[in-house]
Amino acid sequence: MSRDVALFLRTLDERLDPTKLLARVVEGEPDAWQRQLLTSTSDTIMVLASRRIGKSTTVGVMAAQELAQPRHEVIIICPSLAQSQLLFAKIAFTWDLIGLPIADKRRTLLELHLENGSVARCVPAGQEGTSARGHGIKRGALIYDEAAFIPDKVFGSTLAIAEDDAKTILITTPGGKSGRAYDMWSNLDDFPEVERIRACSLDLPRMAKTVERARRNMSPLEFKVEHGLSWMGRGTPFFDPETISNAYTDTPALALGDIYAGL
Repeated sequence: MSRDVALFLRTLDERLDPTKLLARVVEGEPDAWQRQLLTSTSDTIMVLASRRIGKSTTVGVMAAQELAQPRHEVIIICPSLAQSQLLFAKIAFTWDLIGLPIADKRRTLLELHLENGSVARCVPAGQEGTSARGHGIKRGALIYDEAAFIPDKVFGSTLAIAEDDAKTILITTPGGKSGRAYDMWSNLDDFPEVERIRACSLDLPRMAKTVERARRNMSPLEFKVEHGLSWMGRGTPFFDPETISNAYTDTPALALGDIYAGL
């Protein structure tokens, strides 16, 4: 079998079943939540995911799958420029790993343009999403990374980007109990079209070591949010009551006279 035929068969297999590409990227079996996301046929999907669970890698595989098809576009909206650059690096790495004979036309820190007409862009959201306005995706995906931390004005100005056969995907750790992302996750009546996927590190044996380290180093509230997938209520303090209590002492304050008495 020639190298070109072998490459075609392998990449065809991975394009038909994107979980096989993810398995090659992570060098292991995908999680159930990753399989559900990669094989979903829903137009709108939201993933509530723990920290360090593989969100960026999975988004990279999804973007690469779209780029392999002619004239598909992927726009990923991130809260900040730094996050945009990190996520784009994941996408570019995954695209290079696939090894398809489709050359780059142009590649920057935030964009990849291919000879087949497909494009991937990571866009910093800002406060109003103005940097993403003017785009339209007829075939491909509009992806919101860390959607719970993206302002509502951004959603208002960018949700219309996904047209025709484009998917809209929100993937995020929990934030506060307000805003568009929280409503889309919690309000089934107003958003019946959303397929909801829960990706909790506490359910995954492969995450056990990471989870235990986080449990030791985080406050109970931080751990509950970032690994237990609990949304923060309005007015929830960043430090839990036990931590605040332990910061105080019953030792009487040292009076100025005591200093002189000790001399």
